[in-house]
Amino acid sequence: MPLDVVVKGGVMFLSGRLVGRELVKVRDAGKVLLDQSDKEVIVDLSQTEPVIDIAGIQLLAAFSRSARIRGKQFRLIGLNTIQIDALKLAGFKSLTDSNSV
Repeated sequence: MPLDVVVKGGVMFLSGRLVGRELVKVRDAGKVLLDQSDKEVIVDLSQTEPVIDIAGIQLLAAFSRSARIRGKQFRLIGLNTIQIDALKLAGFKSLTDSNSV
């Protein structure tokens, strides 16, 4: 299933597969979201497929880092257990700390 991205009210809603060839849409929407005045950036993964590859993980980590540099809170919500395990195995446990499964 192709990745779909919707940004609404400081939240990025993703659905589909969070894998390499689909990530350009997420990157572009993330830039728009980071430029908004909201103090918190939320990415909702509840409608994504369980699979996430290293490119998807790296994009989320870079997005988190960019938000922090701009003085914003970053949260991932709606992670499933496969995604949580993948983030932890890749060394990004901190990205799972504030999520709701």
